[in-house]
Amino acid sequence: MNVKTGKPSLREGYAPRTVNHNLTVISGFYAFHSRFGVGPVVNPVPASRGRRQALAHRSPLEPAQTFRRGRLRQKVPAQAPRAIPDHQWDELFAAMGCDRDRSLLEFYVSSGARASELLAVGLGDVDWPGQLIYVISKGTRIRQPVPASPNAFRYLGSYLATDGLPTPGPADMAHAPW
Repeated sequence: MNVKTGKPSLREGYAPRTVNHNLTVISGFYAFHSRFGVGPVVNPVPASRGRRQALAHRSPLEPAQTFRRGRLRQKVPAQAPRAIPDHQWDELFAAMGCDRDRSLLEFYVSSGARASELLAVGLGDVDWPGQLIYVISKGTRIRQPVPASPNAFRYLGSYLATDGLPTPGPADMAHAPW
């Protein structure tokens, strides 16, 4: 066990998640080629047909059913999500060199947005009174509001007050980067 991160040490061989992921990739490869009549017709990875049929039209509001694993699939142990202890958070936060970095870290942790989504946010995407930022979602490419912590907005305001507003570029006057 890593003392600092709490992450377990690597054991010998491949992890069950790695094996299952590789089986999924191989299965998808063969399924893709069989759809177009190219390559082998038989998929070497056995599928759990009952699970696939039951989940095909399942409503996300219904409780999830339990199924037997397909052959070759590894049992993945249920793990609690890892968290960063408060003292390590304080240590990480203290290592940030300026209010811009503190603001980005706070937005990243409190909003749950992807780093690429946050780095594309401009001043026109910040809703100060509503404590929202607008991000372009990765999957849908739709501009969506995301709530963030008051501290993130406080650090962003402090950064902008210290360094001044960025000069807007000719491409987009409303979405000037931080």
